[in-house]
Amino acid sequence: MFNNVIRSDTVEIGAPIELVWDVLTDVARYGEWNPFTQCEGADLKVGSPIHLDVTLGLYRRKQTEWISAVEPPNLLSWSMRIGAPFLLDSLREQRLTALSGTRCAYCSTDALNGLLTPLVVVSFASIVRRGFNDVGAALKRRAEARYAETGT
Repeated sequence: MFNNVIRSDTVEIGAPIELVWDVLTDVARYGEWNPFTQCEGADLKVGSPIHLDVTLGLYRRKQTEWISAVEPPNLLSWSMRIGAPFLLDSLREQRLTALSGTRCAYCSTDALNGLLTPLVVVSFASIVRRGFNDVGAALKRRAEARYAETGT
């Protein structure tokens, strides 16, 4: 079966992992800082839906995915399936790794599996990777600004 992982660059953030986790999991405020994904109606419990509005270049896509993991302060993930399991499964993971008490790293991946994977990769992989990198840069700005303001 076809599979592929779209991966962002790793971004180092000058703020404590707990503060960055708070920004990352406050999905209701994504519209204030996240240039790639807006969210509606997510309670971040495994199995709950998350309604996304994703910017794919000039194209916007509304989709519902399902919370797959919430492991504070390291992992937030959601997944989706298009059609039957053999067509397309996608697992988006956003990971934080503590580097020190006041620094952490962020990385995002989207693992794709199924017969539609080659089509998705050819059509959208570079746009998705750019979007993931934009999120990392925006998360860094947001978290570092909050840390500078509050010191906590």
